[in-house]
Amino acid sequence: MPVSQSTSFRTASRKTQRPNMSSRPPLTALYAFATVARCGNLRKAAQELCVTPGAVSRQIQVLESYLGLRLFERGAHQMELTTQGMQLQRGVGDKLASIAAEVSLLRRGGRKAVVRVDAGVTFAMHWLLPRLASFSEAQAGLEVQLETSGGPIAMATRVDVHIRRDPTDLGDLAYQPFLEEWSVLVASPQLLQKAPSSVLDIVNNTPRIGARSRPTLWAQWSAHHRIQAAGLEPTLEFDNTVLAIQAALEGLGVVVVPEIFVSTMLQRRLLALVDPERVLTGHYSYAMRLRRESTAVMTFVEWLRGQAS
Repeated sequence: MPVSQSTSFRTASRKTQRPNMSSRPPLTALYAFATVARCGNLRKAAQELCVTPGAVSRQIQVLESYLGLRLFERGAHQMELTTQGMQLQRGVGDKLASIAAEVSLLRRGGRKAVVRVDAGVTFAMHWLLPRLASFSEAQAGLEVQLETSGGPIAMATRVDVHIRRDPTDLGDLAYQPFLEEWSVLVASPQLLQKAPSSVLDIVNNTPRIGARSRPTLWAQWSAHHRIQAAGLEPTLEFDNTVLAIQAALEGLGVVVVPEIFVSTMLQRRLLALVDPERVLTGHYSYAMRLRRESTAVMTFVEWLRGQAS
């Protein structure tokens, strides 16, 4: 959905009056808004739209004037969405990306565009894959090819979007956090029927399951509860989070695990909360290969952010 500075963007000025609310919304300004909301600052948005930062800023002013609302809090380098801005972004971001994707599909003669995504195994299995069906239904012209890997990304691979919890794994790529990770203490309901009543008694007298791929989770949980971490080290360790979750399902002990990986199991009562408190243990970020940015990739990223929110 290209935007030309020589046409749409130059029509805006600081003297733009708020139009009658029965008139059509300024679609060019909406597209500029969605781009700034995703990029986080004017410079990056301007680069993507192939216009100047001043032109983008004027379009934001047009939209704010039209709505009579402030959509961004302006900082020295960042543009933070206001509450009203976040509401608008949730409502139009993925829809504008979908329109752009449909136009792109027609230009390609009906051939599907491919978005290659790389993510960690556990994240892909327990968070991303269960949601991809909704993406495929909404974006018939796009195909997501998902591969899994862990640790630092390999720049030699053909990937459009990388997803990692540790941003240092993304190398020199510009990244954007999109999902908070909250962890919980869980166990099988059968195990809890036999366990002591208090949380502290349970963690002291029940095998503590750990994953060598996430060695800090028990320490983070302990710090949140102001417990000496050395006293609550795992007593039963597995290589990765997938195996640690499976061990908890089998009733082998209690485990601190990201809630996004076990939310369905909690809903189905395959696992139960030992402690109702959630502990912030990280953030997930995505990074796009700059040379691979396209309408299809932007559509996927908008959808990803929408799922997280």
